[in-house]
Amino acid sequence: MYDETCDCHTSACELIEGDCLDHLPVLRERLTGAVRLVYLDPPYNTRRQRGARRHFGDTASDWAGLLRPVVEHAFDLLCEDGFLAASINQMELFRLKPLVDEVFGAERFVGLFPVKIRHAQRQLMINATFHDLFEYLLIYRRDRTTRFHTQRQPPRLEKFCHHIEPLTNTPESRQLGGKPVEVYRPGEYRINRGSNGQPGLRRYVIAGKLATANWSGEWYEKHLRPLGEDLLVKVHGLELQGLGYRWFQTGNPRRRSGVYFQSLATAGRPVLPTNDIDLTEITPGVYREGGPGCDFKDSKKPEALMRFLLDICTQPADLVLDPMAGSGTTAAVAQQMGRRCILIERNAEALAIIRRRLGRG
Repeated sequence: MYDETCDCHTSACELIEGDCLDHLPVLRERLTGAVRLVYLDPPYNTRRQRGARRHFGDTASDWAGLLRPVVEHAFDLLCEDGFLAASINQMELFRLKPLVDEVFGAERFVGLFPVKIRHAQRQLMINATFHDLFEYLLIYRRDRTTRFHTQRQPPRLEKFCHHIEPLTNTPESRQLGGKPVEVYRPGEYRINRGSNGQPGLRRYVIAGKLATANWSGEWYEKHLRPLGEDLLVKVHGLELQGLGYRWFQTGNPRRRSGVYFQSLATAGRPVLPTNDIDLTEITPGVYREGGPGCDFKDSKKPEALMRFLLDICTQPADLVLDPMAGSGTTAAVAQQMGRRCILIERNAEALAIIRRRLGRG
């Protein structure tokens, strides 16, 4: 049933009481394509019979079969630029990825993010075979072209100091790779370095990764390198968000690599998130997060982990779904960051913690 402590139509957080497999089909009818992030924190199937794992009965003979419909509903609920993130440990990691690959398609897998939660020296389980330090995040995207939300590193303006001066109005015109190009031969252009009062272009030598993993570099290697030496080539249709064209200079006996020039309009680069997530200093105090009465032994997720996910996968007012909500970390962080959230949880103890954590209990 829907939790009567919140207004499902107006509240930033909607709490649904019951099994997610009962409620996800209903959500799909009204929210298909509306969710920006689905976060899955399924039972880890540890087969352990101690501590909180005993209380929650963390053993399932058909673990993948029970989880598959949840992943299928998640795929339908996500918007085109949405993400799925799933927490897991090493027990079922190698069953979870093939399962999600089948539903989403392996090409939509973004990456494996190891989450370090234990110090190497803090070995408390003396009967274990090895000291397990990590849990893992598997992240998928609904569309394979979607990128994480990132900050941009500002460009170094002093690098934009090259100015190109054509000396002819009648360059050779060609079509290469489906794009119109203008070819200037030696003596038909000048490339000046220095300030003329206006921002110039930044010069990149097309070598190494720039030749094999960069769009402009790959285009140069395929279409422009064979044209000849010391040619200046203006390629229309590249750098569409900037000048609408990009300048290249072909190699010569002294500099065999080609060169391309970037405008300030497309400068700066994203500061990419890494998959080096170390929560070892935070994890021991996670039980205190949410305040008194919100302790959830052995399976409570750190707010820092959810903040990382919401930072890279969502923006303010986006909708987040957590169909196995546990202690409500997803909702707590979503409220702090101005995201809307839907939680589904069936465990009475967990529901009471969520209500207390959200100030409703």
